[in-house]
Amino acid sequence: MKKIIMSLFLTLALFLTACGGGQEETKSGESKEAGEKTIQILAPAYDTGYLKEEIDSGVKDFEAANPGVKVEIISAGWDELNSKIVQLYQAGQAPDIMMAGSRSLRQFAEMGIIENLDSYLEQEYLDTRIENVMESANIDGKQYGIPFALSSRALYYRSDLIDTPPANWDELLETAKRVHEEKNIYGFAIPTDLTSGTDEILNFIYQGNGNIVDENGEFTINSEANIKTMEYLKGFKDVIPDPVSTARADQAALFKNGDLAMFISGPWEKEEMDKNMENTPYKVAVLPQGEKESVALVTDSYSVSSLSDNKELAVEFIKLMSKPERQRPVSESHGWFPVLKDEVEDERFKEDFMKPFAEVISQGIPEPKVPDWDKFNQSFTIAVQKILTEKAQPKEAMDTSQQECQK
Repeated sequence: MKKIIMSLFLTLALFLTACGGGQEETKSGESKEAGEKTIQILAPAYDTGYLKEEIDSGVKDFEAANPGVKVEIISAGWDELNSKIVQLYQAGQAPDIMMAGSRSLRQFAEMGIIENLDSYLEQEYLDTRIENVMESANIDGKQYGIPFALSSRALYYRSDLIDTPPANWDELLETAKRVHEEKNIYGFAIPTDLTSGTDEILNFIYQGNGNIVDENGEFTINSEANIKTMEYLKGFKDVIPDPVSTARADQAALFKNGDLAMFISGPWEKEEMDKNMENTPYKVAVLPQGEKESVALVTDSYSVSSLSDNKELAVEFIKLMSKPERQRPVSESHGWFPVLKDEVEDERFKEDFMKPFAEVISQGIPEPKVPDWDKFNQSFTIAVQKILTEKAQPKEAMDTSQQECQK
C-alpha cells in the first residue's frame, strides 16, 4: 500500500511539474508567475550602450510602480532595425514598444504594424510637446509615434585654416578646393553610408529647394531641383575622401587626425573633437545656404505594436520616459534638441557651440515619409555614390533611383 501511495504521489508531482506549477511562458519563452505581464521593448543598439542607462532607469521605476509587470529589452542594430520590425510583426511576435526612426512610420502604419495612438494621448499630454516635432511622427493626420530624439546639423571647420566660415554653397566649394590645394588635405566630406549618409545629403536636397516626395507622398527624386543639387555636389569629387567607404562616423576621426578641413554633423561630435583641440582647433557655423536656408530634421520615435495585448501599459511606459526629468538627460547625452516645451529654455541651447545648430531648426524639414525607407535609402544612396565617383551623370542616377523607388 505504501508503494502504491508513493507511486501516486510521484505521479502527481510530475503532473504538476509538467503543467508548470502555476507558471506560464512569456513571448521570449521564459517562465513567469501566473498573472504577471511582460512588456517587450525593441531598442536599437541597446547592446552597444545606446540609451541603455536611461532605458534601464525607466524600466526599474516602471516595474516598481507596476507590481506584476516585467519589462524585457530586445536589441537590434540600426542597419537591421526596420527589417527586424517587419519580420517580427509577420511572425506575430512584434514587441509591445518599438523605437525607430520616424522616417519609417509611414511604412509601418500602412502595413498595420503600429497602433494609431490618438485615443491614448490626452490633450494635457499633447500640450507638453512641441507640435512640429510631433508632426514628424504623424501619418495622414494620425499620431503613430512619440518622438524622443530631434537632431540638427552645423558645419565643423578648421579654425586655424579658415578665418571666415563659408556662408553659402559657392563659398563652401571654393573654400574646400582652396584648403585642399594649399594644405593637401580633404577640403570637405560627403559620406554616403547606408546608416546615416542619406540624412546628410538631404540637407543639400532641402537647401536646393528640392524634396524626395511631394504633398501626396509621390516620389520626386529626379526633379530639376534635385538634379541641380547633384550637379553641385559633383563639384566636390576631387576634394573629398572616398564617399563609398566614408561613413558619417568617420568624419570626426579624419578631422581630428588632420586629414579633413570641414564636415557637417550634429552636436554629438563635440566630445571627440575636443580631444585634439591643440592640433586641430575647430569652430562650428550655420550650414552654408543654398537656394534657401534649411536642414534635415531627424527624429526617432516610440511606437506601439498593433498586436500588443498591453497597449495601455505600453503607452504608460512611453509617458514615463516622456517626463522632463527623464527626457532631458536623454536629449543632453546626445546633444539633441527639444521635443518637450519644458526643454526649450534650457541653458545649453544658449551656448555658443549650440547656437549654429539651433538657429536653423525653424527652417528645418523632416525626413521624407516614404513607403519603404530601406528601399529608398539604398537606391538613393547608391545613386549619389555613382554621381560622386563619376559612374553616372546626375540626371541618369536620379532617374534610375526614381524608377526603382516607384516599383
